[in-house]
Amino acid sequence: MNIKPDSIRKILVIQLRAIGDVILTTPVFSVLKRNFPTANIHFLTGQGMHELVEGLPEIGALFTLPESGNLLQNLQFYFNIRKQNYDLVIDYQCTPGTAFITWLSGAAFRIGWKMERRQWAYNLYSDANIERVYVSYQKCRALKLIGVHEESRMLRVKIAENQYPIVDNFFREHNISRENLLVNITPKGKRPARQWFPEKIAELADFLIDNYNAVVFYNRAPGEEKYASEVAALSKNLIHILPLWPLSTFAAFLDCIDLHISYDNGPKHLAMAVGTPTISLFATDFPDLWNPMDKPDHPFILAPVPCRFCRLKKCPIMICMKKVDVSDVVAKIQEIPKIQSKIS
Repeated sequence: MNIKPDSIRKILVIQLRAIGDVILTTPVFSVLKRNFPTANIHFLTGQGMHELVEGLPEIGALFTLPESGNLLQNLQFYFNIRKQNYDLVIDYQCTPGTAFITWLSGAAFRIGWKMERRQWAYNLYSDANIERVYVSYQKCRALKLIGVHEESRMLRVKIAENQYPIVDNFFREHNISRENLLVNITPKGKRPARQWFPEKIAELADFLIDNYNAVVFYNRAPGEEKYASEVAALSKNLIHILPLWPLSTFAAFLDCIDLHISYDNGPKHLAMAVGTPTISLFATDFPDLWNPMDKPDHPFILAPVPCRFCRLKKCPIMICMKKVDVSDVVAKIQEIPKIQSKIS
C-alpha cells in the first residue's frame, strides 16, 4: 500500500515497555519523519520510560499510560487518545490493552503484529516480528504495509544536561577518575536462566581491577540491593554499587563510562544508544535479534551448547552459563577498538 506523505498528518507509536524495547523503537521515529515530513508524531509509553525519549526532535507529544485503577482517570486518558484524530497508529506492544487503544483511536490505518487474538483491533498486520533480524529492523519493516521501505538501527535517547552533574558528584564522592577504565556490570536479571554466576562476576571484576586498573560498578533494580552487595562482597577489591537513579541519570552515567557488561537487558541497549561499548552474554535468546552483528564495539558471547535458544526463564542445570569463563569475557574486551588505549 502506497500512501501519499501529506495524507498522514498525525501518527501514534505505541511501545509501553520494557527499557530495551522502547530504545529499539527509537529508529522508527526518524524513519517516519523522513517519509512523512509534515506529520506530527506522538509516542505512547509506560511510566518512567518517557525519560529516555523526552526531547527527541521527531516526537511532537509524549503520553504515558496511567497506572492507577482510577476509572475516571482512565476514561479521560482514552478520551484524549480518541480526540487526537490520528491517521496512523502503530502498536508494537500488541497487548489487549494497547490493542484496545489502537482500535479506540479510530485511525484510518492501524498496524499491529499478526496475532489471531488481536486482529479485531488492526486493519494492517505485519509478521516482520518473526524474522531473524535485529529488532529495530523488524519494527521498521512493519512500515512496509504503508509503503515505507527504509530501515534503521540508529538507537537514540535524549539525556538532559542537568543529569551529568549528578554523575560527576558521584564520581567525586568516591574519588573516581575518568582516566581509569570504568566498567559497569549487571549482576542480576529478571530471568535467572540468563544470569552468570556470582563467583564468575567477582573473578572478572577482580581481574579488571588488578590488570587494567579498572573501576567496577554494579547496577541494580529495586529489591536487588542485597544480591548486589553479596556479589560485591565476593571480590577482594572495592566494587561500587550504583544508587537507584532515575533512567535519565543512569543513561548519563552509561555515557560517562567505558564499558557495560551484562546479559541481554535494558541497560545494555541503553549503553548502546549512548555510544558506550557493550559485551553481552547470551544463552536463551538469539543474538541476531538483540545485538548488531557487525559492530566491533558490541561483541557477544554465546556458549556452544545444544540447548541454547531454549527461551527458558529458569533452568536447573545452566550449562550455557557454566561454559562461559572469565577468559572468554576478557578476550572480547581486548577486541573492542574503543577501549584499546585504556587496556594497553
